[in-house]
Amino acid sequence: MKQLTTLKWLLKREIWENKVMLIWSNLVLAGLILLFTLSGIFRLKDVAMNTDPQTTLQMNDLATAVDHYFTSGLILFSILMVFTVYSYATGSLSDERKDRSILFWKSLPISDELTVLSKVIVALILFPLMGIITLLLTSLISIFALCASYAVHGVGLSSLVFSSHGIWGQIGHTLKSFPIYVAWALPTVGWMILASSWVKSRPGMWVILIPFALFVCAAFANDAVGVNFARDVAYVLLFRAIFSVVPDSWSYHYYLNEYGNTLSFPDAIQHVLLKVDLSSWDIFATPDLWIGVIVGITMLFTAARIRRGRGD
Repeated sequence: MKQLTTLKWLLKREIWENKVMLIWSNLVLAGLILLFTLSGIFRLKDVAMNTDPQTTLQMNDLATAVDHYFTSGLILFSILMVFTVYSYATGSLSDERKDRSILFWKSLPISDELTVLSKVIVALILFPLMGIITLLLTSLISIFALCASYAVHGVGLSSLVFSSHGIWGQIGHTLKSFPIYVAWALPTVGWMILASSWVKSRPGMWVILIPFALFVCAAFANDAVGVNFARDVAYVLLFRAIFSVVPDSWSYHYYLNEYGNTLSFPDAIQHVLLKVDLSSWDIFATPDLWIGVIVGITMLFTAARIRRGRGD
């Protein structure tokens, strides 16, 4: 119980110290999206007044446009989340050495493992959840505004828009994929926090530079010995170590499997997009995910041990 209470206060500390990246960045993006959306909705007034909406308005096309609107918002919030998680995780342990606050926190009866765990929870859970919640609220506000603007002119869109399978299917896909994302992104977040624990300066640069340098060395060795392992090395060092924090990046696991059967990436991508449900929890039955989880936990444990010996 004492550990849980300590963890709760550590999480509050992380939220307070990083509220600009965690909260305000999402609110600013949401405000910009709403500003452009509402300005576009107000321009629809002239169209609704000068036409017969019941006969000329393409309702199905409008419902599809609403689905695409949610997809666009999801992409924007995902991009923001990737950059904020990258900035937060790479500076999570190095910043406390830079401002010397590590001396204060290490003077308290708080274990290094618990400190690292709080940062993992913030990076893997709170950042994505904040983005999802803000996206849902932004989309609902925009849809209500759209329906209200047409309702004023006698066009009822609410039943059509809110009964559309597209937007609710995407929301369900996003929520269902969240546990997959947490497990899949663990090795990337673990690598970022590990680098932050031992690199003295510019950990964000080294997080990217080290895997790329190792890949280049492996590519040269691949050509020298004539063994085709460059693709597997690229997958481990680049996609799993750096890009696993990108939502739906686990689709590349399926692409590689299909590529092994078809020897054509376009055919593999087409097959995956048509037949694979990326929100399915079947990915939990693959060694790829669990090896990443084990490697990620190992790196986080190593980061805690390194922090224990650092006082600079």
